[in-house]
Amino acid sequence: MDFSKVKHFKMRKIDLCLSSEGSEVILATSSDEKHPPENIIDGNPETFWTTTGLFPQEFIICFHKYVKIERLVIQSYFVQTLKIEKSTSKEPVDFEQWIEKDLVHTEGQLQNEEIVAHDGSATYLRFIIVSAFDHFASVHSVSVEGTVVSNLSS
Repeated sequence: MDFSKVKHFKMRKIDLCLSSEGSEVILATSSDEKHPPENIIDGNPETFWTTTGLFPQEFIICFHKYVKIERLVIQSYFVQTLKIEKSTSKEPVDFEQWIEKDLVHTEGQLQNEEIVAHDGSATYLRFIIVSAFDHFASVHSVSVEGTVVSNLSS
């Protein structure tokens, strides 16, 4: 076979967390109708989810497929300590501790926390905001680069 004529296609990196890719926020401990949890994965930088007071607060993102996460970026405001747990179950159970970070307070601008993932296979991610720099915190986006390993079969 003559490979000289084969076109090379560059795989486009997709954000596996986007609702347009089939992901959804299946749980959030607080909800403000003006800033619902779905805003985290809508791809719009102008929208966000906000907590309502007490901590910890959490939300769970379901991929509806088995993914291998290479890089994760979370954009937030006033988040102090963040824990991320992952599950490879078909249901949102059996979460295991994965990442714990203390974020830096950035006055007047978004916190942009990038995590290069190791052993990042998951079907669900649970984000726990353990503490914040204020009474409220917001999450503007969670972005996940990686690959789809397989679809979840029933």
